[in-house]
Amino acid sequence: MSGPHLHRNVFLIAVVVYLITAWNSSGFHSADEHFQIITFAQWKLGELPAEHLPWEFAAEIRSSFQPWVAVAIFKVAELAGIHDPFTQAFLLRAFTALLALFAMRRFIQVVMVQFPLAEQRSFILLSYALWFIPFISVRFSSEGWSAILLLRTIAALLSPGSKTRNGAIAGLFAGIAMLCRPPVALIILTLVAWSRLVRRDPPKVVVNMLVAASGVLLVGVLLDTAFYGHFTPAIWNYFSLGLAGDPAHRFDELPWYYYPPWIVKYAIPPIGAVILLAFVLVSWKRPSHMIVWCAFPYIVVHSLIAHKELRFLYPLAFLVPWLLLEAWRIAKTITTSLSVLYVLQVILAVFNGVGVAVVITSSAGEGRVRLAEVLHREVAPGDRIGYVVPTALLWRIELPAFYAPSGVEQVVIEPSTPSQGMEELDFLVVQDGTPIPNGQNVLLPLTRTEPHWSTTLMRWYTWGEGQPPWTLYRVTR
Repeated sequence: MSGPHLHRNVFLIAVVVYLITAWNSSGFHSADEHFQIITFAQWKLGELPAEHLPWEFAAEIRSSFQPWVAVAIFKVAELAGIHDPFTQAFLLRAFTALLALFAMRRFIQVVMVQFPLAEQRSFILLSYALWFIPFISVRFSSEGWSAILLLRTIAALLSPGSKTRNGAIAGLFAGIAMLCRPPVALIILTLVAWSRLVRRDPPKVVVNMLVAASGVLLVGVLLDTAFYGHFTPAIWNYFSLGLAGDPAHRFDELPWYYYPPWIVKYAIPPIGAVILLAFVLVSWKRPSHMIVWCAFPYIVVHSLIAHKELRFLYPLAFLVPWLLLEAWRIAKTITTSLSVLYVLQVILAVFNGVGVAVVITSSAGEGRVRLAEVLHREVAPGDRIGYVVPTALLWRIELPAFYAPSGVEQVVIEPSTPSQGMEELDFLVVQDGTPIPNGQNVLLPLTRTEPHWSTTLMRWYTWGEGQPPWTLYRVTR
């Protein structure tokens, strides 16, 4: 089967798989995915008071672009008679999945012509099925959208045809990517430098790209001004606060070398190790490659910043299949033991298959929204939901206002005194391994934050450091 025919068939399968992933991947991967987008949209719709929003709202450092998108989707959903929060949130993820799929489709069309037929097939399959890509592709988050738009930027820059026109199109996508996540500006600048210094594009290409991106950023200021109600350059505020720092909000600080071991660990060790080795190999043998120019400065700068999270590297995630194929081509020229490479392929495929199975079927983050879906069917007005958790850690599992059933009370049951208040509860949420003295009560398990079959896999994945799953019980007397 030719590359384009295979691509068409794989794309159609990917549409189904990604929509299933969007449905099952309920909730949010990081707090920012919910509290800096959906809660902002709730405020704009008059559903949530400003005092319930995170501090970033008062600081006006969050671009309003994605909250506006959420507002539009929620309004369309309401007009269509869709009122429950779970379906509305699914629409955000499904819309994101479709954007990602069409961005990947265009990117693959442009890049795969560099490879012979056999490698084209591998590139197509990797691009859609590398285990973490479906997960990131359904995240209505700043990192997910910036990754999608960066992919579209690169596809436009590499597309055949008029380079000046392509530069302007790339600039439009680049500007939107920066609205979603401002630090992506560093990748955009290195792309501009690559275009001019490596590919030797005419100056007009660079000018068109920068002008188009600047125009989008100006539109972003207008959107922010309309959102916040007064002149608000949110991206400027973001960088100003980032450079000056904010002593009122301290984040965890980690050493500069944390990202490489994180990549090995959290991309699943065999796969993560190969990704890291592939990047070293391509950087060594082909230092002028676009991937090296995009990734190296971005990773170095983020390594120098004390506050680190793996999700900050997600904008580069969709480039990993291209990186792996380039490394494969280099490896074949420097080793005669091709059988070792093929055995490695099989091992990686097995681990990747397990990872895909987990991300397609699991909820995101702590999985609390899986509990909320059941609660919406089971609760009655006036019911009380208790969380057996230290008050300082309640944020890990408490249901946000968007998902919480109306007319119910959420209370904290301290693990040190779990018997206090038990007699007044109708539902109980407990983390696995936490003892519960139920007294005269009967606890009926209703659902868990993750399927039983994936619990062991998730424990292996986090090397035992992840949080155990939570179980929702009905309390009967």
